[in-house]
Amino acid sequence: MLAEYDALPKLGHGCGHNLIAMMSVGSGIAMREFADEYGAEIYVFGTPAEETAGTKVEMSKRGVFRDMDVAMMAHPANENSSSINSVAIFCRRFEFFGKSSHAASAPEEGLNALDAMINFFNLVNALRQQTKDDARIHGVIINGGEAPNIIPDYTSALFYIRSSKTAQLEKLMVRVEECAKGAALGTGTTVKITPDEVDFKDTCSNMYLNELACRQMELLGVPMRRLGAVPHMGSSDLGDVSYECPAIQLNSWMGPPLHGKNYYAHTVEFEEMACTPGAFDNSMNFIKGFVMTAIELMTNPDHLKAIKEEFAQMER
Repeated sequence: MLAEYDALPKLGHGCGHNLIAMMSVGSGIAMREFADEYGAEIYVFGTPAEETAGTKVEMSKRGVFRDMDVAMMAHPANENSSSINSVAIFCRRFEFFGKSSHAASAPEEGLNALDAMINFFNLVNALRQQTKDDARIHGVIINGGEAPNIIPDYTSALFYIRSSKTAQLEKLMVRVEECAKGAALGTGTTVKITPDEVDFKDTCSNMYLNELACRQMELLGVPMRRLGAVPHMGSSDLGDVSYECPAIQLNSWMGPPLHGKNYYAHTVEFEEMACTPGAFDNSMNFIKGFVMTAIELMTNPDHLKAIKEEFAQMER
């Protein structure tokens, strides 16, 4: 069980990590009651900084999840649903270095880093015509120069590059980097490309485990919408876990909107919902559902066999 527990600046639990911790810790405590009887080891991992450093990425690199049969968690949401397949994301900082000069009296002395940046954006926009439908490239200029009459010698931008599969994203990243190098070559500037945040792999939800857990929820009278394997355009550090062992992240409904306005993660409305009795009550349902899923895994070896076979054949 994976327990996130960090909060957001100013918003508090605007992503409901208080409920994630409750569901995972509660599940672990309850599962322990059956572990000795049926034969199992139960682990509850604290996984902080999901919003920033993506600690599950580092934990995955260090092999924390490699020997786990399954990893499970649930995320608060505006509906009860199966696990989401999030997309892979790379974050890169692009910096162009030129030479400043007076734009009116000595333009020939300058090497325009802003021209390089604008050319880079234009090349990326052209690249979008030749990318797959699930690819996303979006960036902002952080530093574009100081004054109109000074040719900028430095510009920087931050880009998020996403794709449904990590292997595809690695190939797309090469092409984005070539765009930056081409922009620098054409303007006589130089470019520096550095990782700025933690890279997340895509989440490969184990569909057999996903369906098994959803069925337990429905036995408890909780309807679960099936999202299938279609990629969801968000990104999560759970993706790295899903490359190490079979993993799922169900969605737990927090109840009807408090003010008649639907709620979404990282908003004030979501933060308010995360502290409501309805959210806590449904979290208890998910604790029961996860425990029932664990018992199924402990008592029926065929489930675990099917889960592991799917994991072995997973597209990476």
